[in-house]
Amino acid sequence: MRHDNSVRRPSLANSKITTDKTASLSIGDSLRKAKTNLVFSRLLLGILIVLAVTAFFVAAYMGYADPLRDYLLRVVS
Repeated sequence: MRHDNSVRRPSLANSKITTDKTASLSIGDSLRKAKTNLVFSRLLLGILIVLAVTAFFVAAYMGYADPLRDYLLRVVS
């Protein structure tokens, strides 16, 4: 049983993944980096969606969307 924190590299497989010319990451390092990037991108997307929905409701509540609503009603009628 291993007690160190090293990443296990299979001897028969190519376990090196190069993400750029200066880095040589193992499979585990690459997966951890990808998981971190995925979490951050999903959080950022969620925050942007919440901000967009909030801005829409605030604009509708304060009356800034009335010209757009009137234009859409004239086009549909």
